[in-house]
Order: sequence, then C-alpha cells, then structure tokens
Amino acid sequence: MSLTSAPVLLSSSGDHIQRAKGPSDTLIVATADGVFILERSAAGEWELAHRALQGCALSALTRLENGALIAGIHGVGVARSDDGGMTWQWKNNGITQYDIWSVRAGRLNGCERLYAGSMPAHLFVSEDGGESWRDLPALHEAPGREHWFFPPAPHLGHVKDIVVDGQRLFVGIEVGALLVSDDEGKSFTPLPIDPDPREVDLHRILLHPKKPDRILISNGLAGTMVSEDRGKTWQRGLNPPGIDYPDPLVMHPDDPDLLFMAGAVGWPPHWYKIGRARSKIARSRDGGKTWQRLLGGLPDGQRAIFSGLTLEAWDGGFALYAGDTDGQIFESRDGGDTWQMIAEVGAVSKGDFYKALAKGRPPIVNLDAMKFGDKASARIAAAKV
Repeated sequence: MSLTSAPVLLSSSGDHIQRAKGPSDTLIVATADGVFILERSAAGEWELAHRALQGCALSALTRLENGALIAGIHGVGVARSDDGGMTWQWKNNGITQYDIWSVRAGRLNGCERLYAGSMPAHLFVSEDGGESWRDLPALHEAPGREHWFFPPAPHLGHVKDIVVDGQRLFVGIEVGALLVSDDEGKSFTPLPIDPDPREVDLHRILLHPKKPDRILISNGLAGTMVSEDRGKTWQRGLNPPGIDYPDPLVMHPDDPDLLFMAGAVGWPPHWYKIGRARSKIARSRDGGKTWQRLLGGLPDGQRAIFSGLTLEAWDGGFALYAGDTDGQIFESRDGGDTWQMIAEVGAVSKGDFYKALAKGRPPIVNLDAMKFGDKASARIAAAKV
C-alpha cells in the first residue's frame, strides 16, 4: 500500500490500494500496449498526457518509497522510471525469467525490498531498487510445486500476487498454492486452501493490520475465500451473486470490511463460447459476507472483463478506478454508487484475456487449449451460464 500522494497506479497485478494526502490528478495505467499517463484538467476532465513503453504488454506497476515506478512486463522483464513514468530503463540484472506477471515493493523486517514474480514460477528480490536481482531458490523447493499449472497452454504456473506484510512474505501461485515465508524467502510454507492444488487459483491476497489473523483471497476456480486464523482454516462462498470468477479485489486501507471486487459470469471456456464475460463490480461492507452489485454508469453484460481495480483513499474520501480488456477506464468518487468512463486506453488485461475476448477473434491454440482439475472441470461443465 502506497503512503504517498503520488499518481494513482492501475494495473492487473501490482499496487492496488493507495493512501494519499488528497485525490490525485494523475492516473498511470499499465496496459497491453505500454503505459498511459492520464491527467485531470482544471475542468475536471481526464486527458492523455503521455505514453511510454509502447509495444510492451505490462502486467503490473509498483512504487518504491523514493517515488520510482517499477513495471513488470510480459516477455521482456522489468523496467524502472525515475520521472513519474515519462521515461523508463530496463532493470534485468539477475532476472532469468522474463515473462513477469507481478511486481510489488514493501518493507520486510524494516528493509525496503522489491519483488518480481514470473512464469514459469520464479520469485526475484532486489534490495537496491531494481538495480540487481537474485532468484529465491526456496520457491522452487516449495512443497507441491510439481502440481502448479495454468489452464491455457503452455500450462505453466506463475506468480500472480505478492504481498509484503511486516515480517511475512506471501506469494500467490496461479494455479497451485498460497505460500507464506517467515524468514525473508529462505523457505516457503503452503497454506491449506484445498487438498487439491488444482483448486488453488490465486488472483489476489488481502491483509489488514486491524485484523492481523485474517487473510482474504480471490480464487478464480473456487471463489473468494477467507481465513480468520492466519490460514489454518478457510471459509468459501464469499462470491457476490452472479460472479463465478473473482479477480481484482481491493480493500479500504482504513476499513478492512469495505471491499470491492470485479469478476465475471462463469469461467473462460464459457466466455469464449458466447463471446462475452459479462463482467461486474460489487461492494461489501461486512468483509465479504454480503455484496451489492454496482451499476450506476457501469456496463451491464459487456464482452470485456475488468482486469484492473484500484482504490485511492484520503482523509474524508476515496476513489475507485477500474480498467477492462477493451481499455475502458471507469472512475467512482462516491464509494462505487456511480461511475463514469473517463478514458479509452490500451487493454488492461491479465495475461492474454484481451486477445481471448476480442470481438470476432479466430481460434487461438494457447488460449483455447485449456485444462483444469477434475473438480473444476465438473463445475465448469455443470454451470448454467
């Protein structure tokens, strides 16, 4: 969670909860075609101020304490900007896997560290702002690693989310595990989400200092789940009605029970068959026990899926920003009651969703040749969507 009033970051797998001194007038969006920097004019309209990293498919953005931005990029590794996203430099010294799916900065045992997660699943750490990296070998030795996979070809599990929580480091594997390390990544322990690792489809991990024993996750195959005992036991069934596949999940930094989620009807095989995901955004005020679907300017039954959701909070208010695979950016300044589309940029997408949900696309082997575990396959086949 950012502690600055710097520009808001919106990406599919990076910083998504920010604390600010006041509402920002700059929004930096990570897309499948580089970075788009939007600025709010004196009249209150959002305008495109700058583009960078064109041709790069960005997975994630995070911010260091000195304000530097770090981008995780599919296929080409990591880049850093020291001027608010205007220019970027490659920072791949020590990176050996260049398909980066997640980046996250934070303080672990009092020291600022920067992490990058890749496909296949490697976790790299930098202690000098990204100038150099080292692979954490303990991730390769984590119990159950042989079961990690990803439904689309080439079926390789990857690091989808990283959370730095004081003395604990959490790593979410899509698909296969929620891992925690209490020794700065020297070893990792899987938390018992499900006996079948093929049911552990980690998208987002949420923690809050006011509820230190609670862990919330969005699980794409089994739904949103919560643990109230630091991951020893888990409760399912927290999805809002009409959302089978939860992905982005954010929490208000001052209220651990105020949650916002984006997700879709059914699962990718259903979307690709009918040509739309029917993505939705919902709000919970009680930690996920009950949900309210939000419309108020959001599309109803759209083809694209929301892959990015960010919350920026300040004293007395907060804003939400959502981005979809068509590149539409929506903003809410009243807690999610009403929304307006503020810009059209490049696709905000987890992996290749933007290709898979493109209108009238031809069959694509690495998107359509999906495999699942037995329970997920039966659930997908039985769903009436």
